[in-house]
Amino acid sequence: MSCLCLLDLSAAFDTIDHDILITRLSSWFGIHGSVLSWFKSYLSSRCSRIKCETDLSSWYTSFCGVPQGSVLGTLLFVMYTTPLSTLISSCSLNRHLYADDTQLFLSFLPTHFDSSIDNLHNALDRISSWMRSSVTRICCRTRILRRGDWRYGNETDKSWNENK
Repeated sequence: MSCLCLLDLSAAFDTIDHDILITRLSSWFGIHGSVLSWFKSYLSSRCSRIKCETDLSSWYTSFCGVPQGSVLGTLLFVMYTTPLSTLISSCSLNRHLYADDTQLFLSFLPTHFDSSIDNLHNALDRISSWMRSSVTRICCRTRILRRGDWRYGNETDKSWNENK
């Protein structure tokens, strides 16, 4: 049997906490000094506005998030979520992460169904806790593959967002 769990990080690029990102750049990647100061400057007091056809919104200051559609924004997002990959590995799950899409998958014998699904649920609890501490929302869908057919085994929708 196989189980695939799809994690969709809702508004992921927009919810990145700048203080958490700066701390991770320093503690996980060893970025310090003038390079870290450059990142702080790049992230602080970013102003944006929204254009819809010919209408423009007022300028607003963004205190979280990284620019989407840029190489640096994607790189910063991947660096921000690096602890998530480490956490998933510690749960003995296979994973594939690409930007804000995460896939968890595991294969097991039918006789190990209950323990494997319990392991997945425990992992999802740990992942959701990490998401809350990283101020990220998540939607989760789980499917279990039986005899070659996709069936809903356990489908959940969960969203978390703890704003400061």
